[in-house]
Amino acid sequence: MTSPVRAPRVLEQYERAVTLLLDAGFPLADVMPVLVALENVVLGSALDLAAPEAMWEIADETATPRLTEALDAIGDHRADAAFELALEGFLDHARRRRETHATL
Repeated sequence: MTSPVRAPRVLEQYERAVTLLLDAGFPLADVMPVLVALENVVLGSALDLAAPEAMWEIADETATPRLTEALDAIGDHRADAAFELALEGFLDHARRRRETHATL
């Protein structure tokens, strides 16, 4: 984002998200980091989806054999697989933080 969020409807959505996170048991100090981290995952993934499918142009497969194998192994679903991995990791971490707070 290049400017502050000012639109009342957008601020209302943030208010709703903050309320949901607090109601779910997140400590107040974790609410904005959780919210911004989720935005980072989503925005980063959106940028990845807008990128060309072939982000790596390998001229000589013998120079980068492992990279070539890794790219071949994922096929056409690289962006989807990366988003799911990032989202799963984010959710697991957020749950652990919430559970740690709940046991204190």
